[in-house]
Amino acid sequence: MKKLFIFMIVGIFFGIVISLVGAEMVERTSGVEFCSMCHSMKPMAAAYEEDIHGGNSNHGVKAKCADCHLPHDDVFTYITAKAYTGTKDVLGELFWADKFDWVGNLEHRKAFTYTSGCQKCHDLDAIQYEIPKAFLAHKDFKTGKITSCIECHEHVGHKNIKAHL
Repeated sequence: MKKLFIFMIVGIFFGIVISLVGAEMVERTSGVEFCSMCHSMKPMAAAYEEDIHGGNSNHGVKAKCADCHLPHDDVFTYITAKAYTGTKDVLGELFWADKFDWVGNLEHRKAFTYTSGCQKCHDLDAIQYEIPKAFLAHKDFKTGKITSCIECHEHVGHKNIKAHL
């Protein structure tokens, strides 16, 4: 019985340590400092720094790359998408980044920008009372006629991205 108790305590300790290290690793690999280490991401980082979401505002708020480019539906989906995207991006950087049509890929931005990330910071229900005109502009989103923020806000996150590419 004493061995089982010690085993459980050690297991709990290691579980906590692994969780904390894992959470720190997820956090440290979510921002522009990490994501722009690859040469192919330099133009995106430069455009991001010029954008309001990159901190170029009076509010000082900065979104991280993962805030927009990973789904925020639940922890499992987020971590799975982070692992998949990270692996794909590293392989892409090694094998085909120099041949990739970055400007052409902008047409598919909806596929790698997630509305759940927008909703993490932008609460349309709060806007209804704080900024009624903004709420009216988002009526089609609230009714489901528009399903992605990127359908209207296609240049959010990376100011003058084409010029940087």
